[in-house]
Amino acid sequence: MRMKTAIISLVCLLITALTLVYLYRDDIFQHIQDPGQPFQTYKRPTPPDYSKKDAWLSLPDLSQDSFEHPSKGDVFVVVPSVYRGGKHWNLPSDDLKRKRKLERIVRPNYVTPYSDAGRLFAPFYRQASLYAYMTQREDARMAQNLAYQDVKRAFRYFLKNSPPERPIVLVGHNQGASHVERLLADFFSGPENEDNFKRLAVAYVINYPLTKSLLEGPMEGIPVCQTASQSRCIVAFGAFAPDEGDIAERFGSRLLAYDGEEYSSVKGQALICVNPLLWTQSEDYAPARLHKGGVAAEGLDLETRPAPLPRQAGAQCQDGLLLIDKPRSRSLRRPLKVGGKFRTLPSNLFYEDLRLNAVQRVESLIEDNVLPRRAKLLDGFEVQEIEESPIGEVVDVTPQATEEEN
Repeated sequence: MRMKTAIISLVCLLITALTLVYLYRDDIFQHIQDPGQPFQTYKRPTPPDYSKKDAWLSLPDLSQDSFEHPSKGDVFVVVPSVYRGGKHWNLPSDDLKRKRKLERIVRPNYVTPYSDAGRLFAPFYRQASLYAYMTQREDARMAQNLAYQDVKRAFRYFLKNSPPERPIVLVGHNQGASHVERLLADFFSGPENEDNFKRLAVAYVINYPLTKSLLEGPMEGIPVCQTASQSRCIVAFGAFAPDEGDIAERFGSRLLAYDGEEYSSVKGQALICVNPLLWTQSEDYAPARLHKGGVAAEGLDLETRPAPLPRQAGAQCQDGLLLIDKPRSRSLRRPLKVGGKFRTLPSNLFYEDLRLNAVQRVESLIEDNVLPRRAKLLDGFEVQEIEESPIGEVVDVTPQATEEEN
């Protein structure tokens, strides 16, 4: 009898423990990811050298004349988070496990959709850990800023190798979108950045909050896209399924955005939402029949295009959030795992919508005739440098007689 009572008590304790773990699973996950040291004393990982190919998840052949490339633009993609934290505030540059994850999952879902719009540039960078986005500590702000400094250096390299006649497409997903917001402020806003702004086909800020105050401050002069073909504008949205209310709440109140001086909370601020099925800020519901297709790809190279799954979900902008129907395919839903609300999805619900739209906006910018045009170099034509003669030197141009003429 005592044995039976003890077993029952043990089972009850186990059930209670499992229930507590389930209820506080995100708090436990967050606690485990804490690096346990101040950022000020943290030894930073070695920065990437963007003059080397191994610092890039995707880099075109820069020895090839860009005129020969089949696409007409240049695309700079800042990839989403894959590093949870634990030992580091920022992802070490030599972390091969995460590099493989970026190559296997992130690249086919979040980089290759834009290959038809332009040459693909996607840097590896010392991305801030997921933990840095779970807390509003000063350490987290420093980790995010370190990640941006890598992105900024990579973007300078991109600009150096992107000819002025090619439209620019900026893309950021998740953490990458927060860095794209700063790129827009630093390189596309204001009179000093007019030449870059003329080249901007579109900037996609996806699954990270973009506040209206940023567009009135550090990003002043860059409008929100109002149509599917408009260029020199921003598309921004954060998408949430019906059972992701807590994730949506965190998105709108706990994340930080750079306001031109520091990272500050987005809580209480109005957010931008452009519906990727309508390409407007309208709060009208867009039915699933307008959805071009989502993708859950893994292990594909840049040349292999996955088959999209169309008509998976309708979408509607409400109070700055994009509320989506539960995708019909399980592969496009958020996986059930500890810390799932913080993780990057191994799928891209709007893959095909974004792919087609990026091409459309690049073509639209080219048709505006605001960019310089360059003709193709003739085959076999060589440019020879001609040295000027020194001033005052007399050059004898009198024909000389040959021996036969003498």
